[in-house]
Amino acid sequence: MESFSQDEPEAGAPLAHYSTGRLTAAQAATIARWRARLQQDKPLPGLRPKGPVLRMLGIDDRPPASCSDVIASVVKDLLDQAPPAELDIARYHYRAVQAQKRAGQGDVTEHAAIHQPVSFYLPQDLADHYERLRRDTYRAMIKFIQELKERALEEYPDEEPGKKKARALFVWMQLAKEGLPPGPARITGGVIARMAIDRVARRSVDRVLKAAVDYADDVHEQPHRARRDMHRLAP
Repeated sequence: MESFSQDEPEAGAPLAHYSTGRLTAAQAATIARWRARLQQDKPLPGLRPKGPVLRMLGIDDRPPASCSDVIASVVKDLLDQAPPAELDIARYHYRAVQAQKRAGQGDVTEHAAIHQPVSFYLPQDLADHYERLRRDTYRAMIKFIQELKERALEEYPDEEPGKKKARALFVWMQLAKEGLPPGPARITGGVIARMAIDRVARRSVDRVLKAAVDYADDVHEQPHRARRDMHRLAP
């Protein structure tokens, strides 16, 4: 009999757990559309409907993938096809942090992450790539700030107190101009996943889920299904 996990990793499988962190309204709406389609008893384009015998065994035409599989598949697609530049990741992270701070003061913008987070799991090779990009982003920020400090020293070479302040202001202004944080920031675990969700938000739901089904078939020994009791993402 075919069995399905309930949006959780298989026993013994080398999967790393992540959270998207809190989501923007657009990201929450995107994932809600994916979840709604995962619950539909309707085959995805290109997949054959389950026959009466399988239905008697409790196997229906819901897409054989979990919500975690969908997020993991879009992360894989991002890292394989269009990996973001390290400083772009830092900008994205900083913009989200600033938007969340403003939201706490009552100024809720489209970039404010105020909706419930979602868990997902990555196989070890994909998690290694994911973590490497997070580390590289931190190192790229350190390198960029050091380059700015060297430029500032060329602009204001003296060691007088006024020149020291001018150098610090130069570095701060250049970082602000680039949309970067005032210092190296550790990239939280969900940043790259949220970038991946943004990237595919306008794709058709069936196209995204078909890729997730293919991904799940490659990664899992048994087909997965989405949980029927997934929590609401709205605050």
